[in-house]
Amino acid sequence: MLLATFGVGAAGIALFGIYAMWWGLKIQVQIQNVGSILATLALTAGFIERAVEVVITPWRDPGANEKQAAVDKAKTSKDAEGQDKASGELNNYVGATTWYAFIAAFLFGLVAAMVGVRALWPFLEATQGGITAFNGLPLGQRNTFIIYDVILSAALMAGGANGIHSVVTAATSLADANAQSNKNRAKCSSGNSPQG
Repeated sequence: MLLATFGVGAAGIALFGIYAMWWGLKIQVQIQNVGSILATLALTAGFIERAVEVVITPWRDPGANEKQAAVDKAKTSKDAEGQDKASGELNNYVGATTWYAFIAAFLFGLVAAMVGVRALWPFLEATQGGITAFNGLPLGQRNTFIIYDVILSAALMAGGANGIHSVVTAATSLADANAQSNKNRAKCSSGNSPQG
């Protein structure tokens, strides 16, 4: 069912893309600037993580403690059936808590993205002439970009600061590898040049 829903959604997006015939955005990404551009997003994600913790902990921890006590009691009494049942209830409770925490984080992230903390927009601003080119696009394309950027930003922030940090780390690792490769090429070409 999930696969069918995904397939229908992807087909709908593809058909809309063919119908709209929007041209791509020219966004130039300088790898060395990714960290500074995404710093605000990572900081906001950290704040959101803490806010969700403050909201969820007093609400869900007492129930988790009760269920953990039931698991411990079943272990002590060596009741295997009771232990399995208590462990299952605890796992279900923890799973529900994780889901509630994600929803809260996504809502906090959605509000943050709506007021301007975004993932893609800063790259557009960093591109020379990016805002001017963006303003020249059809209204539907501009609105779709903004909506997509808001949803993507909210999802990234809901994933937490560690997720954003891993994106930054991957980008800086790529930049370092690129710089090392260029350095090695320069050494090889200077080492092969004839000396007079």
